[in-house]
Amino acid sequence: MNPRYRVTLTSEERKELEALTKTNKTNARQFLYARTLLLCDTGLQGPAWTVEDTSEAMGVTPRTIEHLKKRFVEEGLDAALERKKREKPPRKYFLMGLLKRD
Repeated sequence: MNPRYRVTLTSEERKELEALTKTNKTNARQFLYARTLLLCDTGLQGPAWTVEDTSEAMGVTPRTIEHLKKRFVEEGLDAALERKKREKPPRKYFLMGLLKRD
């Protein structure tokens, strides 16, 4: 099966991701995503691992990797590394009476 989204990192993006994987101040999710993008890189410097090999090595599902690659291709590096902000607050705030429904 051909990949839906192809990750091709620029040299600047590669340096930024490598720096994230070498510092002790990177949280676990960012480290995982940075390392996954480095493994999926199909550029000249990248190893171009398959989704199946990457998912096995990183301990996540292939679907997680496909979602990460999609966010990277469509929204950029920063969006791929950060968790998406909620559009609506959780339901419990409505139940507690702290917020009103529209």
